[in-house]
Amino acid sequence: MSVRVDRVRGQIRKELAAMLQRGEVHDPKLAMSMVSITEVTLSRDLHYALIHFTAMGQEITEVHAGLNRAAGFLRARIGRALGLRHSPELRFEPDLSFKHADQIEQLLKTIQIPPADDGGIPPATGM
Repeated sequence: MSVRVDRVRGQIRKELAAMLQRGEVHDPKLAMSMVSITEVTLSRDLHYALIHFTAMGQEITEVHAGLNRAAGFLRARIGRALGLRHSPELRFEPDLSFKHADQIEQLLKTIQIPPADDGGIPPATGM
């Protein structure tokens, strides 16, 4: 990945997070939730940005719909803030890695491991 793509990717993440934190998007679904930008993937030609997010305080599908409605507004603001001639098309996807990690943790808690009879020391082999 080029240095420029990497730099712009970081700037997009930072700017989006700041705009959402400041409440610049006037959508009630977004105002009632805490949205965090977890990752930005940017195409080499800077035309497309895939934005992964998490949200607390609101159903993830409602936040996803709110971000999709605001995509044009956010795209224009990012273009101006970063001084890009062509700002990338923004596509939002929920980051489900936290949800999956929580599900795995809950499954691991349900596993019953029987205690070892000998303190967990494997039996000696005759050599």
